[in-house]
Amino acid sequence: VVNGTQCTVAWYVDDTKISHVDPAVVTDFIRQIEERFGNMTVTRGKEHTFLGMTIKFNDDETVSIRMPTYLQEAITDSGLDIRKKATTPAKSSLFEAKDNLPLLPKAQLETFHSIVAKLLYVSIRARPDILLPISYLCTRVAKANVEDQQRLQRVLEYLYGTMHLSLR
Repeated sequence: VVNGTQCTVAWYVDDTKISHVDPAVVTDFIRQIEERFGNMTVTRGKEHTFLGMTIKFNDDETVSIRMPTYLQEAITDSGLDIRKKATTPAKSSLFEAKDNLPLLPKAQLETFHSIVAKLLYVSIRARPDILLPISYLCTRVAKANVEDQQRLQRVLEYLYGTMHLSLR
């Protein structure tokens, strides 16, 4: 509590978010940090990037969280042909796995694992609408097959078509 009001500091490695009702308190805190650790990149206002999230403080006193850069990176890094837009993140057959199909080749399996992990991070922070299929795909990362890759492609096509959505 500074000057009778809460000052909130979120610090993760080299990303820091500081908030207080009095901007002078934030300025003084930044000065103290920079005296000890050197200059920082400082942004002020209603929109910030923190840990890959674009956080926007709206005029109606709500907060919107988006992760468009992460989503675009996942789409690009997947190596899949994502040009269609899916209306839902999964089909009704999400849990109907065929384990008798051959596993993905090692390089594709590693990419699959990486993209699923990236989307798990996004789903928890900004896009809970993809959490169910991503949670399921997390159980498949060690034994993913072509069918699982199609499920991942469906999630990516859904994200491609809903990039503008945010958690509010």
